[in-house]
Amino acid sequence: MPDPPLIPAARPADLNDRYLLRWMFRFLRPVIGVAVSACVSLVLWIGAEILTVRQTAVAVNTIERVRVRHVVQPPNFWAWLWSDAAEAVGLERVVLVLAGLSLAMAVLTYLREVVNTKLSMYKVFYIREAVYDQLQRVGLRFHDQISTGELINRALSDLQNVRAFINTAVLTTLEIVLIVGGYIVLLLTRTPWAALLALAPLPVWLWYTVRFSRRIRPAQEAVMRVGDRNISLITENIAGVHVVKAFAAEPHEIARYSRNCDRFLRRVLQRIRMFANYLPVVRGISMAAHLALFMLAGVLIIKRVLQPGDILMLGAAMGAILGRLQQVAGINEQYQNAIVSARRLHEVLAARPTVPVAPDARPLPPGPGAVRFEHVTFGYDPARPVLHDITFEVPGGRTVALVGPTGAGKTTLVQLLARFYDPQAGRILVDGTDIRSVTLDSLRTQIAFVFQETYLFSDSVAANIAYGRPGATPADVEFASRTAQAHEFVAELPKGYETVLGERGASLSGGQRQRLAIARALFARPRILVLDDATAAVDPETEERIHGGLRAALRDVTVFVIAHRLNTVKRADLVLVLESGRLVQAGTHDELMQADGHYRDIAAVQLYGDEQFDAEGEFASHYKRLRDPRTLAAARAGAAAAADTRPEAQP
Repeated sequence: MPDPPLIPAARPADLNDRYLLRWMFRFLRPVIGVAVSACVSLVLWIGAEILTVRQTAVAVNTIERVRVRHVVQPPNFWAWLWSDAAEAVGLERVVLVLAGLSLAMAVLTYLREVVNTKLSMYKVFYIREAVYDQLQRVGLRFHDQISTGELINRALSDLQNVRAFINTAVLTTLEIVLIVGGYIVLLLTRTPWAALLALAPLPVWLWYTVRFSRRIRPAQEAVMRVGDRNISLITENIAGVHVVKAFAAEPHEIARYSRNCDRFLRRVLQRIRMFANYLPVVRGISMAAHLALFMLAGVLIIKRVLQPGDILMLGAAMGAILGRLQQVAGINEQYQNAIVSARRLHEVLAARPTVPVAPDARPLPPGPGAVRFEHVTFGYDPARPVLHDITFEVPGGRTVALVGPTGAGKTTLVQLLARFYDPQAGRILVDGTDIRSVTLDSLRTQIAFVFQETYLFSDSVAANIAYGRPGATPADVEFASRTAQAHEFVAELPKGYETVLGERGASLSGGQRQRLAIARALFARPRILVLDDATAAVDPETEERIHGGLRAALRDVTVFVIAHRLNTVKRADLVLVLESGRLVQAGTHDELMQADGHYRDIAAVQLYGDEQFDAEGEFASHYKRLRDPRTLAAARAGAAAAADTRPEAQP
């Protein structure tokens, strides 16, 4: 199958109806062959229908002529039918042609339905593939701006609206044009007045439809916005079901969802009322035209301008014409829905990458994993930087600890390393190469993350460990698991490494999930490993065993550790202290302990702080106690006293 269509970006000012209409039709490119087949089958089917109606009229007129000629002395019908009489032979020929056309219509109807369904499903496949591919490729900034529920709604409801309209615009519109045009030509062959009367409602329809379109679109947009909120509430509550139940917040969540459903119902009812006012007018115009045409047909039959078969043909033609013209209302509704959905879907498919890859990007060259930050400044909002002028250098194979209070920018700093975001100023180099000049795949396959919030997929334990590296051997999986101290509990699972985990790994404890995440990172054999408070969910004994395994497995790997426990930080070759997004200290643990500054205060409070309850009756964390001058002074005195009593401090 061909690749999904490439969707060029457009500026918001360019997203008018004309542009969005052309943009939607680009989804026909991968299925143009099927679309042409659907149109051909439709043309043949309509041709067969019109010829069948015409042949039916011919058959009725033929029968009427036979009836009139033999009204005085009717012959034996069956004997007459199989005789050599010219009228009998003519009637047989007319009936046989009608039977052949009916059979052709049945076959063409089947082919039409098959090809139409195939076209619809292929379009769904390609649009859905394009949306999913784009959601994988856009940067984290895009996902930060649009909620998960809204993206799900766009990938499902909006996609279906666009798909349905493309089908309608191509096939239903073509059917209306061919049916109306074909029957008008058929009527013109009998009486021009009937054809003109059939076209009379068109100007009124067009005026009323355009007027209605301007009113319905804001109502449709309001329905979709409230629908997005519904999906967001559902996804949030499913993801956070443990929190909801832990706080017995079910009544609150039910009431919140109910209020939004009420808003959704009001918006939908408003749209229904608008269509309820629109459809009767359209149908009234059709009915008036239909009745007027039959009155004209009656006059023409009385004057013997038309024959009995012609009135049958006229009735079928007008029914088809007016029925198809009434479909304009449905097409208009689909068009309004599709334009609103296309605008929302376009925002996804035409989103520019937040971390663009240079056209001449090359793979990251081999190296030991040396990292250099040069005057890096970054903010999620460029006007409010999170990191300010960060500069440091780490040789390959070293361990770096990032220390600082919550909100200091530690996690943001390591996310910049993998180009989840790009800094507004400065540059980042890995093994002497600016990471903006290399391909994202080659960079990110060399950097493994163990995030603070562990995410596991609904798959086997082995598949979760080997994620991103298909074709892994069981021995490699087990080695990574043993290094992360996960093999022992995995072996006790019902099917060992083939045990399928629940959604998000809910069947495991927090510490077990964290160890599997560490095993997954180790299995990737990265050049750089980032541990974002990775051992916070495990007990001190397991943490010590994990660090022992990591030291053996990561001798040649550059490791960035975000940690708050001093025993973890002490092992680092370099400690970087961040405060308010600024790098305030850098050095080894011993060097920083010898210098006045934030790090020594943190260490003193952790090791020697007075673990008393604060004035509010709560235990004060070491960061909270760090801001208390009396506690900090006591901790410094305790640290100094401890240093004086060490053996090397004795005379």
